[in-house]
Amino acid sequence: MAKVVSIEVGYSFIKICEMDYKARTPRVYRFAMVPTPLNVIEDGYLKESAGLRGAIREALNKNKIKTKRAVFTVASSKIVNREVILPPVKPNMMDAMIKANIHDYFPIDLSDHEISHVVLETFKEGDNAGKSRVMLVAAEKTLVSSYEALAESCGLMLVGLDYVGNSIYQAVKKESNKVTAMILKIEESQTIITIVKDNNMMLQRSINYGIEEAIHEVAASPAFDVIDNKDAWQLIKRRSCIKVVLDSSTKIVEPDLEQDDDLEFAQARINVTRTLAPLISGITRVVDFYNSRNPERIEKAYIMGMGGDMSGLSKLMTNELGIKTNVFKKLEGIVWHPSMGDGGLYNYLACIGATMAPVGFIASEKQQKQQKEANSKSLYVLLGIFFVVASAALAANGYLTYQEALDEQKRLQGLESTYIPAQQIYEKYVAATNLYTEVLTGHLMTNRPNDNILEFITELEQKLPADVSVMEFSSSDTEAILRIQAADKETAAGIILNLRDFASLQYVVVDSIQEVEEEIREEAGEGSPAGQEEEAELRRYVEFTVTCAYYPNGYQTEQQAPEQSQQTGGETQAEGQVD
Repeated sequence: MAKVVSIEVGYSFIKICEMDYKARTPRVYRFAMVPTPLNVIEDGYLKESAGLRGAIREALNKNKIKTKRAVFTVASSKIVNREVILPPVKPNMMDAMIKANIHDYFPIDLSDHEISHVVLETFKEGDNAGKSRVMLVAAEKTLVSSYEALAESCGLMLVGLDYVGNSIYQAVKKESNKVTAMILKIEESQTIITIVKDNNMMLQRSINYGIEEAIHEVAASPAFDVIDNKDAWQLIKRRSCIKVVLDSSTKIVEPDLEQDDDLEFAQARINVTRTLAPLISGITRVVDFYNSRNPERIEKAYIMGMGGDMSGLSKLMTNELGIKTNVFKKLEGIVWHPSMGDGGLYNYLACIGATMAPVGFIASEKQQKQQKEANSKSLYVLLGIFFVVASAALAANGYLTYQEALDEQKRLQGLESTYIPAQQIYEKYVAATNLYTEVLTGHLMTNRPNDNILEFITELEQKLPADVSVMEFSSSDTEAILRIQAADKETAAGIILNLRDFASLQYVVVDSIQEVEEEIREEAGEGSPAGQEEEAELRRYVEFTVTCAYYPNGYQTEQQAPEQSQQTGGETQAEGQVD
């Protein structure tokens, strides 16, 4: 069985696995993890670096990895992906159909991109029976060529280039055959969230938060007594430097077993924990988004990547997300021996998944060159057979006369003259289609979700009760955040339901809600006896904060909203968006 070297070049570490390629039950033979040299990678793009080549070569030699066929998995915000539903088509014809209609799926110029796809699901019943849910992926050719150059400089032959989102899905999809699971690939400055169910990827999002700030906080705090970020990371792996909750209001499911040495150390742990608040908030938003569109709730979560090495992070996630969270330590269908390398299984999931079904970003001319080199020995044998067969065919067809050939030529010339007008019409159609696409793209680029914020504010004035106070209001390009005071929880619930019926909003997420008691003192009147205290009145009210997301394509009128609700069962679906 063919082996490959699967490599993931991260900002902090280079992860390497030697294993079977595209096998049903692959075996991992050797694996290693080495530090990444400084300033060699930026958003997935590799820079020319002797240090990077040396680090990979040294890791291969040190771990006795002699396989020369290589697969890389890449994480980059420049990789464009989109889900589409394709009609029934044979697998070997799907790639041609996608490339023929690529401008219908991506309204941008992809002439300098490599296009690939991965089938996420084939519907077996319902209106879409026989159709396939496919993730289309496009990567810039300069990104692809940087990994081709690295492989060549390391003496490797690049046979596959995968998108890290697909690598994660391919590795973990068998873990969700019964329940809905969420996999969190937590690195220094980025987290990829993948939700899978019944071996299908239901949702995948990337957020620009990780554990980098936590590492910096540990390194900067005197209570931990470390020198730099490297020492801080080693301490985080050995000892829990975070609490199990962000604040005391969170329900504790997983208790904190770490003993604080003193008050200074306890406060330092609290400070480190607070740096993870944006990460947890970002994950919570993705979970809320999934729950708002799916009846099945996420039942378990797993951590992979650098987050798997962070002591105490799984407990914090369990308590804050309300979902049982564990570190990924076992993978079904993989032959794995921990004694053969460095680090745990959770560090190598992307490398493992990249060998199963990579999207394959290698340029077509590069694939042809590799195929030619791989089959050079067989080519001579095939050429010999071809010449023998061709000679026999020429002898067998020697009876064809010159007149028959001349008649065929005349027939083809007449057919060509018949098709010339059709070709001219087709060329005009292509030119008109290209012009329409360019105009439509320019128009779409001018739209912003908050273009109609005035209509949203007007809708607030018209629909909110008079006794409700909006204490704070802020808006970005995509959403508005409101802090509202109401008399009681029933009124607050009514306001939230009312907001969710707004025609100008895509969805509404409740960030926080609390009951408040406030004493209001009134000064005694002029005729009151001297020394009489101020009269106090206890005022109770409910204060809550909501995040309101605008529609991506602008404001939906009140006339359009009910019609759309009737068509989709009360739920607005934003289909065909580029992730």
